[in-house]
Amino acid sequence: MKSLPLFPRCLLGACLLATACFSARAAELLVPGEPVAITGAHGKFDFLTIDREKRRLLAAHTGNASLDVFDLDQRTLLKSIPTGAAQSSVVDSKGNRYYVSASKPPQLVIVDSVKFEQVGKVPLGGPADISAFNAASGKVYVDHDDGKDVWVVDPAKQSVAATVELPGDAPEDLGFDSAFKRLFQALKTSSVIAVIDVAQNKVVASWPTSPAQAPHGMAMMPEDDAFLVAGGNGKLVMMSQKDGHVISSTDIPQKVDQIAYDAELHRAYCASGTGTIAVVGVEKGALKKLGEVASSAGCHSIAVDPKTHTVWIAYAKGDGSFVQPFAAAK
Repeated sequence: MKSLPLFPRCLLGACLLATACFSARAAELLVPGEPVAITGAHGKFDFLTIDREKRRLLAAHTGNASLDVFDLDQRTLLKSIPTGAAQSSVVDSKGNRYYVSASKPPQLVIVDSVKFEQVGKVPLGGPADISAFNAASGKVYVDHDDGKDVWVVDPAKQSVAATVELPGDAPEDLGFDSAFKRLFQALKTSSVIAVIDVAQNKVVASWPTSPAQAPHGMAMMPEDDAFLVAGGNGKLVMMSQKDGHVISSTDIPQKVDQIAYDAELHRAYCASGTGTIAVVGVEKGALKKLGEVASSAGCHSIAVDPKTHTVWIAYAKGDGSFVQPFAAAK
């Protein structure tokens, strides 16, 4: 075989060295800990949530038809609460409640966060997916999975108070601004963010997420008056909460679902079903991919503990179900 010319050979070596440094840097930023097996449980997970005040990890354990509650500090399972096929959960700290959206049966389950008991449920008109809690009104906004609407649920009355019609179908992740006046809803099929006026429960704007296509996970950045959106096509964008313009973008793995943002460390973590976690830094209003860390094939659930900066994932492997911590370097 003919030898390579000197310049390309050097260039190839430099590229390999840069790739190795890139991977090493990512490994330093996020170091995997021991997985925690969930005894007697099985099946896939959907979204994870952190209860900051009670120091808990809430795992929507879809395949096990439960909400699995973990102690963040002891790293132990406190209880698996039957809910139906859980897709996500939100925390009502003042009311000592967890609200769990379930796709089968279609309902919002109300859980007492002190007694770990189901204390009510609200039937829904179709399978529920991701949800968000309005701390100002006490209402829960629940996506109709692959539908064209969002249900506004009043847990106190255990009823649907309103329905928001969306300009497209397939709603994914959603999040409120810090004043709880606007709700930002990602729509997968049309690749837009629908802006919902909470006072009217009406869509007042639609913002394209390009270059991120088929948006899934979102993370709010109130300190920057912005939010992050992960596209299934392998793009992460930072968008303005004011007018929706794309401030910055970067590459991430494809098939990213949930993302998490550490506001103190200015890092985003993107969980890809390909078996990696992308680590993205936010520097002077710009996104910069720092690297990728191996997770588990099919894992698309992730959350970050704002106190310890530990990143958590949940996944099924074989007949087992696991959560796993990753230590983040400061």
